[in-house]
Amino acid sequence: MPVKDIATKKVLVVGANRGIGLNLVEAFKKRSWEVTGSIRPQTKDDESVNDLRATGANVIEMDFLHEATIEEAAKKWDGYKLDLLVNVGGLPPNPKSWQEQTPEMFVEKFQVMAVGPYLTCKHFHKFLRRSDNPRIVNITSAFGSVTDNTFGTCMAYRVAKAAANQVTVTFAREWEKEGTNVTIVCMEPGFVATRLTGYDAEDDMETCIAGMMNVIESLTPEDNGRFIKWDGSKLTF
Repeated sequence: MPVKDIATKKVLVVGANRGIGLNLVEAFKKRSWEVTGSIRPQTKDDESVNDLRATGANVIEMDFLHEATIEEAAKKWDGYKLDLLVNVGGLPPNPKSWQEQTPEMFVEKFQVMAVGPYLTCKHFHKFLRRSDNPRIVNITSAFGSVTDNTFGTCMAYRVAKAAANQVTVTFAREWEKEGTNVTIVCMEPGFVATRLTGYDAEDDMETCIAGMMNVIESLTPEDNGRFIKWDGSKLTF
């Protein structure tokens, strides 16, 4: 678990043993953050977890599909502050065709990509409030933009990502009313090669991670509730 050093910048990356999550962990470590990365309990023996441990990050277990695991992880954080929460965990966008979508796909994607981030925000919010500059970054997707949907495809994935965007903005507005100082944003990470994309890509991982890091570290309260691309440009909902 993180050390009780108020001066140390502490980040929790949820979904940290592969792809974007693992690359962010490595980037945060290089920038002198104290990093904790989460894995799902059922993947604790996966080779990818060794890759995460090799970064020097702390490792905790939680599963977006089971709130009890998130509650348990939060209990272990008690007594510490949290400066930054990054929700990365997700599911593949496929299938593309609307005819191939099933109710089960809608439910699972919604649970993982909308309800999951809601739960981590809910249970780690009190630790973020101990920080002088608390931030939450929910990794969503341009596929969650309704106004930018010009070619369809991947319906269940789009619906879940749009819901994740709405969760983010609703938290922003609720916390503004409460006077809470937590800045929360949606972030489009770029179309990079990961297991979830079938290692297909249009963007370079290293470039996108560097851009995301620059955006994340420069977030201010004025960004609260915004939808931001990895290069810092603003997206529409």
